Amino acid sequence: MDRRLDQVAAPTVVSRSSNTLLVLAVIAAALVRMGWAYGHGLALEQEGVEYVRIAENLLNGRGYVGIFNNGTQLNFPPLYPLMIAVLSLITGSGEWAARAINIAFGAALVVPMFKISERLYGRRAAIAVAALVVFHPVLIAAGASTYSEGPYLTLMMFAMLCLTRWVADRRPASGMTAGALMGLAYLIRPEAFLIAGLCVVAGLVSTMFVSQRRATVIGTLAMAAAFALVASPNVAFLTYSTGHFRIEAKGTLAYQWGQRMNQGMSYYEAANAIGPDLSDVGVFMRPNLEVIKSTSFSPSDYFVFVMTAVRRNVAWIVSVITKGKSFGSPWLFVLVALGLCRSAWDRQRAIIESMMLAMAAMFVLILLAVQWISFRYFIPVLGVLLFWAGKGAEELNVWARDTFLALTGRSGFARIAGESLKWLSIVITLATSLWAIPGEEQFTQSLSWERRDAGRWLAQQEPRPKWVMDAGLQVTYYAGADLIYLPYADSDLALRYIAKRRPDYIVLKSADLESLPYTAMWFQQGIPDQRAVLVYDRGTAASERVKVYRWIDDPKKGS
Repeated sequence: MDRRLDQVAAPTVVSRSSNTLLVLAVIAAALVRMGWAYGHGLALEQEGVEYVRIAENLLNGRGYVGIFNNGTQLNFPPLYPLMIAVLSLITGSGEWAARAINIAFGAALVVPMFKISERLYGRRAAIAVAALVVFHPVLIAAGASTYSEGPYLTLMMFAMLCLTRWVADRRPASGMTAGALMGLAYLIRPEAFLIAGLCVVAGLVSTMFVSQRRATVIGTLAMAAAFALVASPNVAFLTYSTGHFRIEAKGTLAYQWGQRMNQGMSYYEAANAIGPDLSDVGVFMRPNLEVIKSTSFSPSDYFVFVMTAVRRNVAWIVSVITKGKSFGSPWLFVLVALGLCRSAWDRQRAIIESMMLAMAAMFVLILLAVQWISFRYFIPVLGVLLFWAGKGAEELNVWARDTFLALTGRSGFARIAGESLKWLSIVITLATSLWAIPGEEQFTQSLSWERRDAGRWLAQQEPRPKWVMDAGLQVTYYAGADLIYLPYADSDLALRYIAKRRPDYIVLKSADLESLPYTAMWFQQGIPDQRAVLVYDRGTAASERVKVYRWIDDPKKGS
């Protein structure tokens, strides 16, 4: 048997050809994400609206304030909006700055995924991993979007690359760089502090089992110090804004609306409800600071809260990972299982695989604790799974090649059979995902040109709207206005609330007919108040229909 056929899982020395392949993969990843953005980036996604508006408000001197303009935004960490603000000075558009950032981070994800795989599994497995990262539809759509999960995943994987180097060389600089990268990830999504904490604890515990104890302690402390230094501005900002030491504020807001959902409320009722006295009750009807200050819970309360979410989420999370077609499963999950389990682990692989498994487990644990899961929350999990899926595809290659070689004795034929099965498994996985991705609502929001056009029409009106009421964010953003959520209430109470808040315009969309108790009736029959005057009605059965009403306090003065 050709001995070279046995050298599949052995680590390889990084060569010039590997670097060339990596550069080509990064370029390809950037191009496919740019192509997706060109064809699908017709409007900002809901989440992207808030990030971009924060960036615009920072540049306009309004402070760290979002589209609701109701006080300091404490839900979203600052790094992504700051990057958008800086890049928009070059692009002239916050929207395209956000997409450019995600495209760059999405393309850069290939680098740590390839390098970790090459170090651990060899170049051929690394090429398979790179192909999955470059062409997986979920990562392409995320890389062309304005969601924060893409940049977050890339920073975490670069941190993991530095950790693998630290495991090999025990140089404090590697640990320090890993900590700094996790700090940057925390400045995009605050849950990164949990993974950083896990790494620090694991590093300290490992000192009981390794010979290089002093180097391990120094590297671990360097990692913790670097993370704390990079994260400290946001910690200081949250502490100053709330009056209490805080690492994050998102969990408190999530606890408030999650508790309301646990009481049987829908998401919209938990977020948008008002009281019978027209007071703002829903979490997103009130300033972040007010919600945080009015929320208190004990550790036991939070434990019960989390366990309620776990019972609700565990089946769905398992389903998405093992058979979710948008992931490319069940084919993806089969490849992951092969990548993890088909070949034996040596000491180096056991250490690095344990690190990757711990990161994946933490991503899943965070999902388990979330009260309301969006599909995009799975993106970090998918990124780690692709690491093993590429290895699994290479394991299929080895199995098929060695089997055909044993049966036929023809090495050339065996090589072709093995490579064919490897790439067929990757193509089937990607094709399955591509077929399913149009059904993911998170990645169709960018196709909402009807909302974009309605907002731009509003922006051209004289006088321009200052306040718009809507069940979503996109129309208001393109109108250049601030948003008041349409309240969750019955029709009469909602009209009284509108009269109290006195918006300039009210937006109704055909996609929102089931979101609030009265929206279907209002959309079909009109808003039952003479102060609401229909001024815009566009869209067809094949597209979303958007209606805009102007609110005129004195109908006699309106037209």
